Amino acid sequence: MPAICCCGTFCNGGSPLVVRLPATRWSPTSRKSLSRPTAQESFQLISLRRPRQPPTGNQPIPLPDNPSSQKKVFEICNDDDELSSEDSSCSPSDVLMLMDALRLPVEEDLYLSLIKECAESKNASHGAALYSHVRRTCPGLLRRPAGLLLANRFLQLFAAYGCSSAVLRLFDQMPLRDATSFAVVISSLSADGSHRQALHVFVEMHMRTGDRCLPVLEPRVCWLAALGVILRSCVHAGELYFGLQLHGLVIKVLGSCEGAVFGDLEDSLLQFYSKFQHQESAMSVFKRAISVSRSAGSWTSMITGYYRQGQFKEAIYLFREMGRAGKKRNFYILSSTLPACAKMRDAGWSGKQVHAIAIKLGASSDKFVCSSLVDMYMKHELPIEGQRAFDSMDGLRDYVCWNALLIGYAQRGYVVDAAKLLNKMKANGIEPQESTVNHFLMAFNGALYWNMD
Repeated sequence: MPAICCCGTFCNGGSPLVVRLPATRWSPTSRKSLSRPTAQESFQLISLRRPRQPPTGNQPIPLPDNPSSQKKVFEICNDDDELSSEDSSCSPSDVLMLMDALRLPVEEDLYLSLIKECAESKNASHGAALYSHVRRTCPGLLRRPAGLLLANRFLQLFAAYGCSSAVLRLFDQMPLRDATSFAVVISSLSADGSHRQALHVFVEMHMRTGDRCLPVLEPRVCWLAALGVILRSCVHAGELYFGLQLHGLVIKVLGSCEGAVFGDLEDSLLQFYSKFQHQESAMSVFKRAISVSRSAGSWTSMITGYYRQGQFKEAIYLFREMGRAGKKRNFYILSSTLPACAKMRDAGWSGKQVHAIAIKLGASSDKFVCSSLVDMYMKHELPIEGQRAFDSMDGLRDYVCWNALLIGYAQRGYVVDAAKLLNKMKANGIEPQESTVNHFLMAFNGALYWNMD
């Protein structure tokens, strides 16, 4: 086997290895033999002069000695091959710049994916840059039927940013609109507080499409949500008759599947009728709804509606019926029922029953429930029970709870207890309002008057 000598040549047992090349006969006419070797021939000659190197194989990559640097390497080269949060600064704008630099067309699927990224990042500048890129590279795409899905996604993106003006501007430029387009615009206007404008958009849609505006052939879930938004807009705008007409339209078009529709729209309809004090209509809707589909919000709306109309006994009866139906009563329902118990003339008997249910459900430590309990006990002239409920709120007391106990003491003539509570209230850093101080002063003046007599 030839060995490498110190001179850099191959040797065979100490004697140089002679490489014999084929002899070429020289002739004066053959100038090719005297010309310079080509690049390939030079590379071959240089390769012959180099010593043979061992094969590299799969050698491990050397890691840095610094432990912090190793941690950074492992963060970058994790199992999912994803960059860490510190190094991931790629935005949708960067993706579009890269596609433009490579002169590659941006497909609709990529636009939809980038819109989703913009919505999750909640960065309005990225969404505006993406919309400008679509208008610049694909002019007229959003105005064609093929771009309806992309236009609806941009509507949802602008609505998520709270830019109702941008939603309306894009909506006006769309020649083709579907149920999703109208639903997004109505929801955006209602969330922005433009309730009357949301109703105008619904009227315009109904004039264009007629009864087909409701979810007969259109996406049903989308329209059921939109109808709930319109009913809430009727409440805020004070449009009672518009809501009644909308309810009639729902019954007219969807009378065959009335129970299912009322099951989805029940909360909005009950809130609508309760706000306008139409408790009989609300009860009619409540009875027509499927028992399984009645949510906690439906029961709460009915209880609150009865309380607003002064029908306290009916509100408490409905609370008991909810328990018999096997429905779970949450903290909000308990805090909505206790004010009705405070108005009952039963020496606090119904309130004590609700208090027992609250303890059983673990709601006695909730600040809203405890505030309602304190108010209920003090109105029934039960200061010991009210003080007990107040003491159970250690660390959860707010101004409402302090105010309920203080006014209860003042109205019942417990001036000394009210004064102690007022000082304790100031020591805890809670400043009483003027109405609370007035109640205390009136109680104090009354006590002085009776003592003088």
